[in-house]
Amino acid sequence: MRRGQFGLTLSVHACPRGLVAQIDALLASLSLTSSWLEQDLIPDNLSADFSFKLTEDEAAELASNLCALGPVYFEMNQRVGRTGVLFMGVPGLGVYRGELNESGSIMLSEDRINLLVDNAGGNHREFMRLLRVSLGQSWDDVMEPFRGAKLSNNVVLLTRAG
Repeated sequence: MRRGQFGLTLSVHACPRGLVAQIDALLASLSLTSSWLEQDLIPDNLSADFSFKLTEDEAAELASNLCALGPVYFEMNQRVGRTGVLFMGVPGLGVYRGELNESGSIMLSEDRINLLVDNAGGNHREFMRLLRVSLGQSWDDVMEPFRGAKLSNNVVLLTRAG
């Protein structure tokens, strides 16, 4: 193990069959064996879970590379000592990165909160919108059905009406 590497869990919740080989290629240097499984929420997509060690910079680069592939839904959780980092990738939203505390909750710094207050300009609704974005709520909303599907086979993915 190289210095500065930390444990990381990668959950690829949905990946089109045609992109599986590209994800395997991204992970090839880690000597991981992939075990792709059918998932029922998005037709013709597979899912897989991986555990390995990377530096914080390597984890960020992997998240960026996964997002660049296109229609791949993923979460990466890296524990760095007692805290950690969460990456969530959703097509159309991009990659979210959040700092985690010991209990796994997303933390916002004092500077970030002050910036939200300033950007909201006294508008409570705008402040709440900016807060939800900063906490990754849109990403989390998309990920929740995938998390639930791992626990139960009667989860349905609902999409917004167009």
